[in-house]
Amino acid sequence: MIIYEPEEDSDVNEFPWTVTFEPSGGDEWDSFICGPYERDHAVALAEAVALDDAEGGVLAIVKPMLPALSAEDVSATIEELREAALEEEDDEDTVNGTPVDFDDEDLEEEEAEFAEPPSPEEIREGMARTYRRLLDLDADAE
Repeated sequence: MIIYEPEEDSDVNEFPWTVTFEPSGGDEWDSFICGPYERDHAVALAEAVALDDAEGGVLAIVKPMLPALSAEDVSATIEELREAALEEEDDEDTVNGTPVDFDDEDLEEEEAEFAEPPSPEEIREGMARTYRRLLDLDADAE
């Protein structure tokens, strides 16, 4: 599982979230995206599917949907991500100027946060809240 982890107080947490399910470990099938969800629902759904897959052939990727309203917005986001990736790449391979080699063995498996995935009703309610935020329907009710 790959989960984008924004800062706790980040506005990104309020964005709609998606889960991309794709093959892992030699399986061959077309990936697909589910959502939009609230972040907690996306994480719980991803965990329920990926951790329950006995064959280990499902990778779940949880990411926010960015509210880009123009091509310029998308281009600006891409440029920011490219710059951040270059900075991270420079910092990643050295510690205090000394090269560092990381092994996969250094990574720890993460325990599932949720005992069970959200119910379909909880997901529908979360989707409704997400769509209301996206369409700003709550402002019309005032």
